Amino acid sequence: MAQAKWIWYFGDFEIYHHMLLSCRRQEFGCDYPCCWHVSRPELNVRFYKTFIAEKEFELTVTSHSKGMVRLAGKLRPVNQPILCPPGEHTVSVELYDIEKFPACFIDSECLVTDESWAAEAFDRSPAPVGCEPVFSSPADDPAVFPFSYREIAPVSVEEARDGILYDFGKETFAALEFPDLRAVPLFISYGESREEALDAERAILWERIDSAGKHICPPRAFRYLWLHGENVARIRFRAYYEYLEIEDRAAFSCDRPKIADIWDVCAYTFHLNTREFFLDGIKRDRWVWSGDAYQSFMIARYLYNDPSVTERTIVALFGKPPYRTHINTINDYSAYLILSVWDHYFATGNRTFLEAVYPKVQTLFAFIAGRLDERGYVVKRTEDWIFIDWGELDKDGPHCAEQILLWQVYNTMAKIAQTMGAPHEEVKRFLLAAATLKFRILDDFWDAEKGAFIDSFVSGKRFVSRQTNVFAILYDFVDGETKQSVIDHGLLDPALPAITTPYFKLYELLALCKIGKLTDAQSYVESYWGGMLNAGATSVWEAFDPARSGAEHYAMYGSPYGKSLCHAWGSGPILLLCRYCAGVAPASVGTKTFDVRPNPGLYRRFSATVPIRDGFVEVTYEAPELKVRSTVSGGTLYLNGRHVPLPVNETVRAVIR
Repeated sequence: MAQAKWIWYFGDFEIYHHMLLSCRRQEFGCDYPCCWHVSRPELNVRFYKTFIAEKEFELTVTSHSKGMVRLAGKLRPVNQPILCPPGEHTVSVELYDIEKFPACFIDSECLVTDESWAAEAFDRSPAPVGCEPVFSSPADDPAVFPFSYREIAPVSVEEARDGILYDFGKETFAALEFPDLRAVPLFISYGESREEALDAERAILWERIDSAGKHICPPRAFRYLWLHGENVARIRFRAYYEYLEIEDRAAFSCDRPKIADIWDVCAYTFHLNTREFFLDGIKRDRWVWSGDAYQSFMIARYLYNDPSVTERTIVALFGKPPYRTHINTINDYSAYLILSVWDHYFATGNRTFLEAVYPKVQTLFAFIAGRLDERGYVVKRTEDWIFIDWGELDKDGPHCAEQILLWQVYNTMAKIAQTMGAPHEEVKRFLLAAATLKFRILDDFWDAEKGAFIDSFVSGKRFVSRQTNVFAILYDFVDGETKQSVIDHGLLDPALPAITTPYFKLYELLALCKIGKLTDAQSYVESYWGGMLNAGATSVWEAFDPARSGAEHYAMYGSPYGKSLCHAWGSGPILLLCRYCAGVAPASVGTKTFDVRPNPGLYRRFSATVPIRDGFVEVTYEAPELKVRSTVSGGTLYLNGRHVPLPVNETVRAVIR
């Protein structure tokens, strides 16, 4: 028999926990509801399966929902033993749950709940079931997310401003437990910085406790805690770090010591934001943003090579159609979600997952297509947000970067449709739409005099931004002389406004690596991320301006402490070092084949371990000698104009010229 697991309507687990997550944001003592439509799980679901019982056996359908079981022509209650006679049966478990989501569990001699079951929301439309391996006992409750907890202690305690200031040494995410609070009222101010914790009136997160006895505060982000109240010095509490058990499978070190520190802080930042889903940050939003997640998916493939959080995040972002607005209300974020589905399939080869989300991909694409203008361009409609990046961009009328993203979406839809066995004519329509759009983009947005793409042809400014031209390189939109011109005038021109967010800086660095400018990317990682660490960062910030100092670093969005000091999109160096320095990348669906194209760049020595499928690629460089070993088949080493197959568990040696 297969391993028994709790089952639910596909997506309901993710949608339920996303629903809870979306309602947890707090600012200045207020609950801050999510600012886009949030889906809810199905109310009533039927789970069913046809099976053969070779003999009489007993089973129990365990569920935290209300409902019944149809088996052998009889109705039975859940959570009570049922005697099943031998023969062929179709079992139907019919549940409803107005608070959580319908789910059930069977572990018997002849029947278990697993992926082989089907479900329907009483709409006569069969759907797959969802399950998570961790929920494999009748005592489990899928409505309770399986976080782990570890007690942590402050590294210093001091009297400050008529209160007590606790410093935990680095950014963390923890719940506070007061076992027997007697001195009330108690005021707690949380701070990612010392300044924020002590500036209680302007701190983003704070709590006032008015009742005595045991009190548990919800998990929140902080490094510093400032407690103020009567007899505050006598108050005792415990802090429990809340985290997801997930293992780093990648490693990187080199002859430049700062890189090891940057790697460690990036990995720690990424762990803090790896939870039910990939979050943007752990303090201010704690929401699931598709643009942030798009980068997190890339980073996670190298750091963890564990698809579970990626798949949960994709499902949560899709929610339940129909779509009223773009994902997170942002046009580009809808595009990123579709691109993420193909990237995930290409890396993992998980066709079951692709089949499960394909209807939502089609519905989201139809929503995108239905909001284009008469020329087929992405434009800002009511309730839309054209984001691309914070910074100096000309967003008057259709924006070029959005159109390049749409072009990439058309090509991606063609690949997904072909994989799903869609009619050839449907695939051709996507490719024709991409070709037509490309012709229009080149006609409307290419500025021959400037030698680059402009943001907008409507305003008359003919403004050239790095962001738009980065996309032209990153998505292979141009080639030949046009590509070189984009590189020279849209990417490398020092007169262009600089990109200042780690978010879009990652795209720029990826584009630089793609055109052979790895040393420029390496230098920037060391100066930008290294500069952030020199300024006191213990996790990667949402943005960093080296010209600022002290508490100036913490201001953003009109608030002195509005900047997130732990933001997932800042972990990009992990991707850069694994993908372009170690040079490891999938070459076919499911990473059945993969390339290894090492490039030490600035480093005279480096050592990298990069996960691939269920194994690793180890790349070691000690100038001028390179050693590569793979524990799985399908790898090819590209070096010095030659390519060499990588035998399993054998070290290939070469000299980098």
